[in-house]
Formats: sequence, structure tokens, C-alpha cells
Amino acid sequence: MSIEHSILAVISYTPATGYDIKSEFETKASSLFWRMSYGSIYPKLKNLEENGYIYSVSKEHGGRQKKHYELTKKGWIELENWLSEAPSYPSVKDELFMKLAAWHSEMDEDLLVSHLEKRKEESTELLQYVRHWQQNGTSFISSIGMIGIRYAEMKLETEIRWIDESVEQLKNGALPPSQDPLSMEHELLKRRNSKLNS
Repeated sequence: MSIEHSILAVISYTPATGYDIKSEFETKASSLFWRMSYGSIYPKLKNLEENGYIYSVSKEHGGRQKKHYELTKKGWIELENWLSEAPSYPSVKDELFMKLAAWHSEMDEDLLVSHLEKRKEESTELLQYVRHWQQNGTSFISSIGMIGIRYAEMKLETEIRWIDESVEQLKNGALPPSQDPLSMEHELLKRRNSKLNS
């Protein structure tokens, strides 16, 4: 999903200022669906406007003029064409899983437990937000959007169960057997120790 398509999707809800769009991308649950830095929004808006996908209208708010963006015909067509395409399979970009993959037997497992417990705390907070979000009486969420929110809810519930299971395995020394047919961990530790002990 391109950043531009994400912006078109947000503007499709209602004409919006750059700040409104920024706020949409910064809601607590937005990280479940998209990530974008505030600094990248305005250059993208400028590019979308120059290419005829959106236009801006100045409106007065509290004595100040604010620029609101709206989709053009070309913008609506582009958004709906994008919605019609099969989505790409998501790529996993989760630092916790990279750390799990790189963890080795010389590392303190209590430290890994603390990483998992921190993630559980964050995921539990996010789950509470998602559950409230769909009943807050203020956010626009279509019936189809509710299906997406249910996915986010189930994903977080599953992650929390997985963390509980993993922490229990770590604390009880009941980890599943590893698979290391080429003795890679032995070689990894040998290389590590030769550097750290030199």
C-alpha cells in the first residue's frame, strides 16, 4: 500500500486539513494498519495535488485560514481502482521477531521475558483501545471497517495468548526443541566468544 493511497483513503472520509490527516495516522490503533511520519504527509499532499488527485480549498477556522483537501474525479477513480486490486501480502517488520530469531544460549532468558512482558503490556493497552474505538460513538467506522477492526482485535488477543505461553515456557525451562542440523549455534558462539574474549 502506498502512502499516497493511504492519504486518498483518509480524505475520502471527509475533506481534511494536513493536521486532520496527521491525526488520523497517529491514532493509537493506526499502527495496526499503516505507518507514516508526519514529515512525509505534506510533500505527498503537494504531489497528489500537482498530479490532479486532490484539490485544496481554504476555509476559515477561528479567524485563521486552513487548507482543506478533497478528492478530484481522478482521485476518486484512483482510490477505487486501488481498492479493487488484490492487496499485497504484508511483510513482517517486527523487531521482537528479529530478536527472537537472533537470540542465542549465552543471552539471559530473563531479559527476553522482560521484552515479551513489555510487548504484552503494549498489546493489552492497544487491545483495550481497539475495543473502545468501535463503540466510542464518535469515530466513523463502516460495516466493512468493523470487519477490519475485528481482525485487529483477534490478532492482538492471539499475540497476548502467545506471549503468555512463551513466558511460561521460558520461566519453566520447557522450550520446544531447537532445529540446528549444521551446528550453527555452536559456530555462532565460538565466533562470538573469540571476539568478546580477545
